[in-house]
Amino acid sequence: MEKKADFTSLEVLARLTGTPMPETRELVDRWLLLTYDLPHNQKGDKARREFLVNARMIGATRHTDSVYLMPWTKTAEVLALQLARAGGDLCVWTSQTTEEDKAREITRNYDQGIEPVLDEISGRVDRIEEHMNHRRFKRAQKMMDKTERMLTGIEQALIRRGSAELFIYLTLIKRRLQSIF
Repeated sequence: MEKKADFTSLEVLARLTGTPMPETRELVDRWLLLTYDLPHNQKGDKARREFLVNARMIGATRHTDSVYLMPWTKTAEVLALQLARAGGDLCVWTSQTTEEDKAREITRNYDQGIEPVLDEISGRVDRIEEHMNHRRFKRAQKMMDKTERMLTGIEQALIRRGSAELFIYLTLIKRRLQSIF
């Protein structure tokens, strides 16, 4: 029987900040591991670039060169299929963790891979605010477009992940961004 995490303090924080809480789960136990080796040609290079952008947006974390770990979802499966169309070698493994300690370790490593993305978005918000304060509106708007795409992608990843802590961090970043414009 899976032990439920106590998110009481996070739920209180969510209510105080008006943050809608996603369904929370302490552990992710179903994973998709994708490895690829694409040819260095126009089709392979384009597929690699698109994969790297999209994988990051759905919360995939880089394990090693050309090896990515992500929660096993339909979106992750579609991303793997898109990469497979470029040719080359592609292997996809799906796994369900049976040991709670191992699931906890993998989940912690996954969350640590998402945190730098949130930090990067937060840094972008800082720069947007600086541009606005110096009346560089076009530059701020240009940064805003990409930042909003990054926010949308990581938000979907966090909803699939179910981490209350990371979702609250994201919500605070979004609120900062909204207060600028």
